[in-house]
Formats: sequence, structure tokens, C-alpha cells
Amino acid sequence: MKGRWWSTLLLALMLTPVLSSAASTWSIHAYAPVPGEDAMVLRETFLSANMEAPSRPLESATVDWVWWSWSDSTGSDWPNDDAMYRKQHFNLSSSTVNTTGHQVEHHRITTDLVDMTGRVNIVAAEDNARFVTFEVDITPRVNLSDQTLLYLVLTEDRARDVHLRHVNHLVRELRPEVAFSLKANNTTSMTAMLAADHLAAAGVDLTDQPTGWSYTIAMFGGTQGSETIELMLLKHDRLPAPMLHLTAAQKWLPLTITAVALVAMASIVAASSKRERTVPVLKARWTDIERSVMTLTLEAGEVPFTVTQWSVQPPWSFRGRPPVRTFEAGEKVDVLVRFKSTHDAECHLESTIEIEGFGAWRQHVWLSSPFQRSETELEVNETE
Repeated sequence: MKGRWWSTLLLALMLTPVLSSAASTWSIHAYAPVPGEDAMVLRETFLSANMEAPSRPLESATVDWVWWSWSDSTGSDWPNDDAMYRKQHFNLSSSTVNTTGHQVEHHRITTDLVDMTGRVNIVAAEDNARFVTFEVDITPRVNLSDQTLLYLVLTEDRARDVHLRHVNHLVRELRPEVAFSLKANNTTSMTAMLAADHLAAAGVDLTDQPTGWSYTIAMFGGTQGSETIELMLLKHDRLPAPMLHLTAAQKWLPLTITAVALVAMASIVAASSKRERTVPVLKARWTDIERSVMTLTLEAGEVPFTVTQWSVQPPWSFRGRPPVRTFEAGEKVDVLVRFKSTHDAECHLESTIEIEGFGAWRQHVWLSSPFQRSETELEVNETE
């Protein structure tokens, strides 16, 4: 295991120049700070092939890692390589786990041996593939043993496989990390990542499914010279998504805008309804008496109105101009309008009115030539 750690460290050092160059092409999609407080209990659950596991009451501030190691035998698409690694770490046989499952609990030591600050980013590369980076500062308070190891883990809050089996807190990706100083008061500023290709292989798509994931940063080890491996640090939170790091005011802003829009819409609808009940109705049709005579129907709305002027567009001209008068609320009157001559052109009649409490308006009527003998009443267009 120690050789594995140094291989990981060597690989990290070799990749540093490459990552620094690539970072210039990254864009941060979402981010959030690493929690200041540690969780206190880490529980690892190894499921049996029939989804069974020991049942224990949850303690406060418990982080769950659920491992599935049966994809090869059941045809599941859940990842199982990290689960096999953890089974070997605890010397668990498949027969033991397949009976009733297995659980291991780690309780964080009460002494703070390591400080960690930083943030977690969801990053998009040039090809828009999203992955996770951890920008953290790690400061041991004491000299740590060379057995100290940091785990970066991504879990799915509620996972479902191709057989529609469901499980909570399924571990999708685990990465060990040793590229930090073990010496007391020596701060290491590091950027570790859960790479896009590894996440894709584990069934993680942060583009199509940006939420529903959690991460854990767990450090196991001890003080220098100690052979005991203990849980020294345990940070856990939801994986960042754009809504997770908005301020309270920003989160409420869409609802506020929606509420204002709804109030505005309601006001518009109410005003429109009131206008329909208030504006007079003006209709016209040619009579059967003679072609140059029009019947105008004027019907007041809920308030009185006064006609102050009538006009007609050429080539039409009045022989008997409609009356200029006041109409009471709800009053309806038919008026005969005579023209000097008849034309093939459309007749455009306009009235200027004063509606009590609403000011001046204009109403228009367009009527086809009487030679067409149309009895259709045309719609009235109102302009203020």
C-alpha cells in the first residue's frame, strides 16, 4: 500500500505542469467552500448481492459511503472497482459480504491534528466535460506518520442502476491523495481533482445531472511514529451547483420577479376587463333603405360618455352628420347617417369621445362599400 501512495505522489508531481497549462482553458461552473466543521462518524456499508446490509441507528453528523461490488455477477452498471479495493483493505471476503452485507464505522478523533480550508469547484473544460477540483490548504498541527492518506470521494445521493435497484449514498468515485506535507505547521496549497474521464467511467454526468451528488474529504493516519490509523479529518457536503452558493437575496430574486410579474399581469387583466366594461360599443351597417344610408349603433359602457366630433375619410362626405351628444351609462341608440354620394371605396368613420373619468378617446369604423351589400358588423378599434 505504501508503494501505491508514492506512485500516486509521483504521478501528481509529473502532471503538475500539464494541469497548470490546462487550467487556463477551464471555466468554473459552480463552487462552494469546504465546510468549516467536521462530521464525526464515517460509516462504510458493503451491500450484499441482494441489497441487504446491517441496520444500525444513525448517529448525528454521520457520513455514509455505500459500496457495491457485484456488478460483474449481476449485470449492474454501478461501479465496483473501488468497492473491491475497500473490501481488500478490510480483508473482507465476497462470501462474508454476500450473506448479510457488512459495515465498518470510523469515529473521528476528538483532537484536531489537521486544519483544512479551501473550496470545491465544478469545472468545465474546453470540450464542456465537467469534473471536480478541490483547491485546499492543508496544515498539520503535529508531525504526521507516513501512513497518512487523504481520500476524495464522490457519492450519489440516490442511485438507480439498469435493473431499477435503488440505493442511497452510493460511492461512484474514490481517489487517494498523498501530495501534501506531513510536517507540523507546514501548509500545503494543492489542487486535486476527480477527472472527467474517471467520472464518466463511474457513470457520473455533471452536465445532464448537475445535482444529487455529495463529496467527502476524509483523512486517515496518525501522529509521527504511531502505527495506529485513525480518522483525523472528515469534511462532507453536497457537490456545488449554481444555486447552492447564491446569497439568500439571490435565491429569492426569481420568486420576487415572478410575484411582481403575476401582480402586474393581474393588474393588466383587471384594467383590460374594466376598459372593456367602460369603453362604448360602436357598430355600423348599411341599411336596406338606400345605399348611401348607414345605421350606427352606439351603446355606452358602465359610465357616461359624450361624442364631441364625427368625421369621415374621403371620398365619403356627410349629408346628415351624426349627433354630438352625451349618452348615459348603459344607454343604447341607433342613428341613421346619410352620405352625399355612394362610392366603391371603403367607408372609414371616426368619432372623438370623452369618457367620464377616463378622458378623450377615438373610435373607428371601417365598412365595405355598399355596392358589396355586406351586412357584417366590423370590429371597432379604439385608440386613446
